[in-house]
Amino acid sequence: MLESDMSFLDTQSQAWDSGFWEFSLVFEDLKDADLWVRPHANLLSIGEIACHIVYCLTSYASQVVSAPMLVSPLAVKDASYYLTTVGAPVQLAMSVADVAAEVDRVQRDVKAVFLASTSERDDTLAFNGPGETFGQFADYMVFHIAYHAGQAFSVRHLMGHKTNDN
Repeated sequence: MLESDMSFLDTQSQAWDSGFWEFSLVFEDLKDADLWVRPHANLLSIGEIACHIVYCLTSYASQVVSAPMLVSPLAVKDASYYLTTVGAPVQLAMSVADVAAEVDRVQRDVKAVFLASTSERDDTLAFNGPGETFGQFADYMVFHIAYHAGQAFSVRHLMGHKTNDN
């Protein structure tokens, strides 16, 4: 395959997978009772962080394709941004297993949308999103999951949980 034939996200694909794998670890040995608990009023819960991630994924993917896009019970508008969520806590009737499975399903479906895009890395971003080009957008999406994986592990640490090596 020639480099010019590659999707704009091909170069970020492995980093995307690593970021979402790392985020999946936050659910290991997490009790359902702790999923929506905030360790401090100004810190989001693991569930709220998952909702934010899924909201962003589905929102951006629906702007990349014109067909009807993914829906998810985690794609809650109130989780769209920290300043919105911090004052209006989100709590859904979903278990840790349900949330983990839904995050995984959505990230795989959204990644497929991004990989199917014919946009080139230097193409101007055709919608209001992070970055000015599709390449910057793809870079940001990989950063976004990595950032929130670290944030979610910090929440677990603040709640006194023992986690894997993070």
